[in-house]
Amino acid sequence: MDVCTNLSWLPSTRWPNVYYYEVFLSFRGEDVRRNFIQCLYEALAASGIYAFIDHDGIEIGEEIMLKIFEVIGHSEICIPIFSKDFASSKSCLKEVEKMVECDRTIMPIFYDASPSVVGEQQESYQQSFCNHAAKGVSPATINSWKEALRNVSRKRGWELEKFQHGDHQLIKEVVSTVRRLLRKDEVDVSEHLVGMDHHVQEMMTRLGVHYENRQVVEGQILMGRRVVEISGLPGIGKSTLVKIVYNKIHHLFEGCSFLNDIHGKVEEKRLPSLQEDLISDLQKKRCPLRSSAEGTAFIKYKFRNMRVLIALDDVSDFEQIDLLARDPSWFGPGSRIIIVSMRSNLFDKQLPVENYEFQESARQSVLGPGSSVVNICDDILIEKYELKQMNDAHAFQLFCKYAFRGKPPPEDFSSLARDISLGTGGLPSVIQVVGSSLFGKPLKFWEEALDRLKREPFNKEVKRILKRRYEALEDNAQQIFLDTACFFMGKDKTIPCYMWEACKYDPCRGVDELHNMSLVKTRENNELWMNNQLKVLGREIVKEENPRKPFKRSRLWNQEDIDRVLIKRKVDAVEALSATFDNSRSSPECRFFRNFSNLRYLRMNRAIIKGIKQSAKYSREDLFLPRLKWLEWQWCHKISSLLALDMSDLVILDLSWSTSSTWRCWRQIMKKAKNLKVLILKDCAWLAESPVSHAPLKLERLNLEHCSTLPGVGRSIGKLRNLVSLNIKFCSFVQELPEEIGSLEALKELYIDGTSIKAIDFPEGSYGKLEILSACNCKSLSLSNSIGNLKSLLYLALDDTELSELPRTIGLLENLQTLSLRNCRSLWKLPDSIGSLKELRVVDLSDAVVDELPRSVKYLRNLKVLKMPRTFIREFPGGVKNLERLEEIDFSGCKSLTGECNITGLASLRVLLLVYTDISQLIVTIRGYSNLQNLRLDDGVLILKIETTKGERRQFNGCETAREFQADGHLISMLTMNQTLKQGGNQTEARKLLVDEVCLQ
Repeated sequence: MDVCTNLSWLPSTRWPNVYYYEVFLSFRGEDVRRNFIQCLYEALAASGIYAFIDHDGIEIGEEIMLKIFEVIGHSEICIPIFSKDFASSKSCLKEVEKMVECDRTIMPIFYDASPSVVGEQQESYQQSFCNHAAKGVSPATINSWKEALRNVSRKRGWELEKFQHGDHQLIKEVVSTVRRLLRKDEVDVSEHLVGMDHHVQEMMTRLGVHYENRQVVEGQILMGRRVVEISGLPGIGKSTLVKIVYNKIHHLFEGCSFLNDIHGKVEEKRLPSLQEDLISDLQKKRCPLRSSAEGTAFIKYKFRNMRVLIALDDVSDFEQIDLLARDPSWFGPGSRIIIVSMRSNLFDKQLPVENYEFQESARQSVLGPGSSVVNICDDILIEKYELKQMNDAHAFQLFCKYAFRGKPPPEDFSSLARDISLGTGGLPSVIQVVGSSLFGKPLKFWEEALDRLKREPFNKEVKRILKRRYEALEDNAQQIFLDTACFFMGKDKTIPCYMWEACKYDPCRGVDELHNMSLVKTRENNELWMNNQLKVLGREIVKEENPRKPFKRSRLWNQEDIDRVLIKRKVDAVEALSATFDNSRSSPECRFFRNFSNLRYLRMNRAIIKGIKQSAKYSREDLFLPRLKWLEWQWCHKISSLLALDMSDLVILDLSWSTSSTWRCWRQIMKKAKNLKVLILKDCAWLAESPVSHAPLKLERLNLEHCSTLPGVGRSIGKLRNLVSLNIKFCSFVQELPEEIGSLEALKELYIDGTSIKAIDFPEGSYGKLEILSACNCKSLSLSNSIGNLKSLLYLALDDTELSELPRTIGLLENLQTLSLRNCRSLWKLPDSIGSLKELRVVDLSDAVVDELPRSVKYLRNLKVLKMPRTFIREFPGGVKNLERLEEIDFSGCKSLTGECNITGLASLRVLLLVYTDISQLIVTIRGYSNLQNLRLDDGVLILKIETTKGERRQFNGCETAREFQADGHLISMLTMNQTLKQGGNQTEARKLLVDEVCLQ
């Protein structure tokens, strides 16, 4: 800078340490308008950037230029401001020379001198150098200065004349760029990241950010306003994921803010402080607030035209963000709000019906299963993303980063390392704590850690966070959570819901709350599932009810604890018990029933109760277990023992694998169980007649699977007007269904797999609510045209049947979503009417002899999964080429499949399996290729990556991009491939060649 300039408006204090400055400003003070340099300096300072500009604090007698050179050497960014007479100052020229010498990041501002004038020393610059030479400056020094100017003039910078709104717009752009280069808006993220790429891509899709090859595409224009709510287990990496995304995209916005611990700060009554933090981050200036109402009004007014990025971490309730960012329209177009939520339904109850419309649109297929899209008019989208636990491979990789500092585990530690990583449950926070604690420790420490992890798989902090989420549940949801942790992992959710309903636990509300809090999940086949850490937490909560006296706990599942409790005379506290009695010595005595008077759930498999008199007639007062709702007595030796129980409140009875040789008392048992809703009699080999005739009228679910001697269901089933589900799988003697079944108005599920049933008639008006029909392995089954009358059918499985064709009326199943025809070795084609199944989402033809698909499949707009492995299909079906919601295609093992595979129209495709086929060429868009999560091809398959048409402008997930490509791009790409092969490259190398920028004609 020109040291002769008097800039009295600048601070004049002693010069801080040279390490203090981040940006060095070089300018000719007399030549740059005072307002510009003042505004630039103040804008940088207000943005938290320490810029060197004043020399007034240098002590008298110090060598000024030496101090300035020190500052340049330690500044991260240097900004020379080139004016007309910049070169007339030897100080300014020395500063630029030093910038180049120190290889600093130089970002020039061409204030009123163009890059060509500076670089080629034209006009006033030429005259300035002549003046320097006349004053005795050596030619070598002048040449060095000129070379420095030429170097800097070629660097990317700013030209004032290109900014329509002058100084103000230029300063804003400079500050924004400097903040990005200094990473001022970035938040701290762990260096140990594993398995995040897929989640980052998913988040970018939801945010509407064009993202390719792990990079945000520059120059894109964000459209609309979006809110993304991310949920998942505590410690699973939600905050880390948001920080990664935030750091990648914050430069696309005019203002950004990352606020953490929202839940904690709101609980501490610090809402105005949060509002002040948000305002300060967005406008780079603190704004004291007198009340939260004032803060809300300020936010709505101040930022309504600003494109902002806001991340709110650890939000447990909508009210916590109500005064921060309740409405996305408070902020300008292109704004994005990311919320890390403790529950997955944060917005659900807050959305006005008239404004918020849930839609299962084309975007649903892009987002994947389990995702939600809320469309507010056409301008605002609210979307959800649930972060799942790490897979085993990623968990092991992350564990090694902490335990071995990224090195491969030694051979004697390898097995232990894998077992320990598996024991963490895929939670990065647990992996970090355990892995770090074992770094450099001997083998004995590792063995103890594995044993400890099995007993208590989390540290105190993780446990505190998990327990806090449990404590936030309503009382009934807590009871359901503990039941699931202790007894029902892997159980069909439908069954325990009957008990919870009978106990007045409101299971619909409770299970939904557990889902929203990511404490319990419902997996395929409707099974309840929770992370192992949560299972242990639930059981620990029960143990903490009384650590030393199991008989004073609410639930018992450990056999040792149960054996200790059996000797007690009174066990009022226990309400649920699960035991297996493997030998007669451990079997309980009759008083066992009397002691556990408050049991609502009892599982006592293989038990033989001692002391029960089979012939005794019990009065109501003498009956045991008066509060029992669910009895699971598998391998029951004598069902007559049930007569000693009070079954008046029983809703679930499971006697599967009963070895009872006589069922003469069945009528008495059913008479006592008048409120029974679920009856499970699987694998009862001695059940030789239908139990239906004496079944209670309230019965809703009947499971007779594998009752091998059962001759039939019986016509009396027609009286069970509440029956929802009937399962007679592999009752091989059953040859027909009684007509009365068709009149059961409540029936939704019918499972007849493995029976000898030859035909089923579905008269019009019958089976009105049937949603699931499973008839796999029915070798003699034939389908009549009457199947078209099943208007409510959602799922149809006909695997391993001898069907040679499907009736054309199958096209009338207007609600059908899944059609499974696996291993139908006589089925060689599908009817054209299949194209009428507008709701069809899954088609599974695995191992069938089908050799083509009808052209009408092009009308299956909702199809997501097409499985045809090991079929005889000969070419990639043209009908599926433009199914935009199709996510998975499996043609593996189709040895007759040849030619090219064109998937350019399959925007949602994530899985493509083509191994062991003769496919020679795969044509895919570049974006489609990046979306593929699982692509399996044989070696030698040519991959052509296609882009958009020349000059075409397309919208990708809410951001606009424009690119132009050569018209002969396809020819150039193919020549490149041919040259690779001619020069000795093998097919594998050729396949790996990036062939892109191919135009669609």
